[in-house]
Amino acid sequence: MSSNSQTSQNVSNAETISPKGAAVITPYHKESIELLERCHLSCMDQEGAWLLRHVMVADGHPRTELEKWDIDHIILPHCHGDNGNTPRCIGAISAINQGYWPILFLDADNFFKPWHLNAVAALKKNNPSADVLAMGRECILPDGTLIPGVLEEDLNQQHIDTSCYVFYPSAFRVLSLWGMMPTYLGPICDRVIREAIKHHNLVVAGTHVPSVVFTAHYSWGYEALNRPVPNDVHDIDWVLIGDLVDLDDIYNRTGLHFKWIHPSTSRKAGEGKQYGSSLSGPCIPDSQSYS
Repeated sequence: MSSNSQTSQNVSNAETISPKGAAVITPYHKESIELLERCHLSCMDQEGAWLLRHVMVADGHPRTELEKWDIDHIILPHCHGDNGNTPRCIGAISAINQGYWPILFLDADNFFKPWHLNAVAALKKNNPSADVLAMGRECILPDGTLIPGVLEEDLNQQHIDTSCYVFYPSAFRVLSLWGMMPTYLGPICDRVIREAIKHHNLVVAGTHVPSVVFTAHYSWGYEALNRPVPNDVHDIDWVLIGDLVDLDDIYNRTGLHFKWIHPSTSRKAGEGKQYGSSLSGPCIPDSQSYS
């Protein structure tokens, strides 16, 4: 539902979503208009009477088509090359200072299921002390093929994908870190945010019921389906990141005493690339694992 829609707010609404509404922050770069529209419509077509504002931030490559959409369209004149981190930071700060909460993130090639906000509100209502919510996701290949199972790191909330995060005001202190972490940490930005959440002793409540659809541009997605791995996957190069890590610089920027531990479970001996968001790729549990 658009933030321009009229609805009465009851006590339950006020506890879980601001009277002004929630905000979803989407950075975009050179994604197709079809992907951007899918992303946007998944925000606008949410079930329930929740108010929501979609904030789309152009990272140096604005699409004129978006000027006709019911969004906050923020245009950055230059590309920052940080996996959307600077646009996320700027979009989040803009939304916070307009009175929106909670703050959600949704990458341009991902989308929400229609009941995502209902799931957010229910999880927060059942966990009123939570500062951050970790929503469930299902993974698909770029062609839409479902990858069965739940990623091992998702199961214990060791890893929370950016598009699954929901931040309430008590956790807003973390959001500026998206813009403050060094550029080379862009591929693992959600992991840095996870460390910041631990650093600030914030309370996380999560669910494995998937209301986020995540497009996996990683080797593990193709391998889970026994498909050939294309050349344009986005596998994380841990060796490259490790060579660039400057712990003093990270502390100066973020205030985090970042402990760099190079993953030792890379599937291919001698290679530093990691297969996406999970160090060991997806497990394939029974369907009950989603509930």
